[in-house]
Amino acid sequence: MAQFNWQTNPVGAVFARQGGETPEGTFRFTNDGYEVYTLVCSDKSFQPASLFYGENNVDKQKVDALAPEGEVPTSMNCFVVRTGSGYIMFDTGLPASKGGKTLERLTSLKIAPADITAIYITHSHFDHIGGLLDEVGKAVYPNAKVYIPAAEFSFMRDTMKDASEQIASAYAGRIITFEPGDILPDNILPISAKGHTPGHTAYRLGNLLFAGDLMHGASIQLIDPTINANYDADRAQAVTTRNLLLSYAAANSLTILGAHIPGNSVIF
Repeated sequence: MAQFNWQTNPVGAVFARQGGETPEGTFRFTNDGYEVYTLVCSDKSFQPASLFYGENNVDKQKVDALAPEGEVPTSMNCFVVRTGSGYIMFDTGLPASKGGKTLERLTSLKIAPADITAIYITHSHFDHIGGLLDEVGKAVYPNAKVYIPAAEFSFMRDTMKDASEQIASAYAGRIITFEPGDILPDNILPISAKGHTPGHTAYRLGNLLFAGDLMHGASIQLIDPTINANYDADRAQAVTTRNLLLSYAAANSLTILGAHIPGNSVIF
């Protein structure tokens, strides 16, 4: 099995190995005055390199050179931040019925779903929004407002009509849509990260950048950002976005947290 390669990336970022005692499947660190928890929301740790080959295997040669064992390390993460106003969350992972471990991780940290006051959704793929609802379609987070990019919510209604209606019903009066550049509570700045999906959005909170699915295989995409996962809807736009946000993070000394970055999900 392939081993994860902790290394410096082209923009000067390094994968961080944070210490500290936290329950299994969780990591904790502080940054810019915020207490941040990474929740590892599934047991998946590797994916086939072929998921990065592209149409007609256009990228096979360079992917195989970077992942010669045929596997790329991955993870499925969501994030909880303790701010002055309480606990907020970025994405929700899968529901427990589909193998999601978000609620298990929260319980181990002694954080109840009712403690979460806001959830910021990067995009509408099921591994990011599935955990919003329980097995009978009710809201898992009874006190949370759910922030969804307007372009992504429109995309959901067009491509996932049933899911979007279920979420809108379960969180009636608590769905808030917005545009890139709007200032959200806790001075969160949403930044367009389109390409993976039409409304894919990253969120800046102080020196933190919650980047969603900017990268699915950081061990190869940090070395060659032109490589896409097959999940990226607009491959050319995804490459442009990846280069822009990596450069933006480096220029502003931001800590990037990614939904599929292994370990504690953090790069600097």
